[in-house]
Amino acid sequence: MLRELRIENLAIIEKLELEFDEGLITLTGETGAGKSIILSGINLLIGEKASIEMLRDGAEYLMAEGIFEASEDQIHELREMGIEVEEGEEIIVRRQLDKNGRGKAFINGRRIPLSSLREVMGTLVDLVGQHSHQMLLNKGNHIKLLDKFLKEEAEGVRRSLELTLDEHNKIDRQIKEIEDMKKELQEKKEFYEFQIQEINSVDLVRGEEDDLEEEYKKLFNAGKIKENLAESQGLLKLGEVNALSFIYNSKRCLESVAKYGSEFEEVLDRLEKLYYELEDTIYNIENIDSDIEIDEFRLNEVVDRLDKINNLKKKYGFTIDEILDYRDDIQGKLDTLDEGNFEIKKLLKRKEELHTSYWEYAEELRTYRQEKADEIEANLGGELKFLNMKDARFKVAIEPTKSMGRSGADAVEFLISTNAGQGLKPLSKIASGGEVSRIMLALKSIFSSVDNVPILIFDEIDTGVGGETVRKIASKLKDIGRNSQVVCITHSPAIASKAHQQFYIEKQNIDERTVTTVRGLDPEERVLEIARMLAGENLSEAVVEHARELLEEE
Repeated sequence: MLRELRIENLAIIEKLELEFDEGLITLTGETGAGKSIILSGINLLIGEKASIEMLRDGAEYLMAEGIFEASEDQIHELREMGIEVEEGEEIIVRRQLDKNGRGKAFINGRRIPLSSLREVMGTLVDLVGQHSHQMLLNKGNHIKLLDKFLKEEAEGVRRSLELTLDEHNKIDRQIKEIEDMKKELQEKKEFYEFQIQEINSVDLVRGEEDDLEEEYKKLFNAGKIKENLAESQGLLKLGEVNALSFIYNSKRCLESVAKYGSEFEEVLDRLEKLYYELEDTIYNIENIDSDIEIDEFRLNEVVDRLDKINNLKKKYGFTIDEILDYRDDIQGKLDTLDEGNFEIKKLLKRKEELHTSYWEYAEELRTYRQEKADEIEANLGGELKFLNMKDARFKVAIEPTKSMGRSGADAVEFLISTNAGQGLKPLSKIASGGEVSRIMLALKSIFSSVDNVPILIFDEIDTGVGGETVRKIASKLKDIGRNSQVVCITHSPAIASKAHQQFYIEKQNIDERTVTTVRGLDPEERVLEIARMLAGENLSEAVVEHARELLEEE
């Protein structure tokens, strides 16, 4: 609901601050006092265009600000639009326009585009008389409004329909992804096959590169290796006098004295180990030397294989493991071409099952909707008759569609005929004036409990009607005020007397300038204002008493 309204420098309003209660609120005053200007301020808050012609003469800027209290449903919808609102937090909407025509819009201090403001405020305010902002006149809302009346069983069908469609669309995306992948692979198939063949032709073995590098070093340096091995053997073997002979003779000398003490045995033991270790070392050097061959043919083989490996490394990876992993990866992709065909067949089968289920749910949901539509038509017919539109006919038209949507496969539109013999027309095409006001009022009486728009503003709904009809309108406005906050600009004492809160708007000359002021009326002031609305400025006791009686009526 709208808690506070502030307007500055709008036309003849210099500064205005109003605090609103719940229920039915009326704005009354003499013609030309500025009631429509207040409506213009509200229009700014719901996203109407602003122009510099709206500025008060001599003012630097104009500003309209509204403080709204939102329900849980509104807060949820605002969050979906990207406007963060905490539970119980007020929503502060502000519009500004400077004298150069530069305008800004804010919600809770965050600047937003005008289009976003319209979308946000469409969930909070419904202004009857401005068709671009009427939720009930927007055909796109009709199916949503109808579905709000559905009972739990029908809601279950609709949820099943939504889940079925979600899975159907997910499978569609999976099929497209597989087909896109197959198309891409098909385009690269020959290239991938060439790469696999090129890698396989080398017959790589994981880990062989280190062995080849070591073998290459030995083959490339075989002459130098053999020369050094020979020299090493020569130094260890010096004919009869060699390292082993020296150690052997030393060992024999120690053997003769070993019996004289354990320290001699210990030295002898170490010397024997040295003798056998050196003997084994010389033997190993001889074996290594015999194994080393100067093999130019094998060297060329190793060099050629390393060249092939290095050539593959330039294209496919830094190591043999990376090259083989790349080959396995593209081979796996090629294998998925056949696997993809099988997977698509499975997905298509499941998609067809979901398609069938969706249309079954859609038909079931249509049946529930038609039942509720018949009920709404009957109820609305009664509301229109109550408002003295006895020949009016209302129709909730439900037409099947061929498309699959989250709301089902129905196109829903509200149609109406206001006169006998007249064909049904879309609700958005109905005439303006008192007729449209009554139709909207009848619709609001039906939908106000479910359309989640908590603020209804009626601009002179009494225009073109009078007598018994206007009294019925007044009664209906009060009824709607039990579910929603209703703000009504009116010249009708019958409507004003039903209000929970009444404001008086007047135009005054202050310092040779015309200024509109607004003030809330206390109970006795309301009596006098309603008496003025009944009989003008010449009030009699009878008129005042009649006004008092109107206020006391339930």
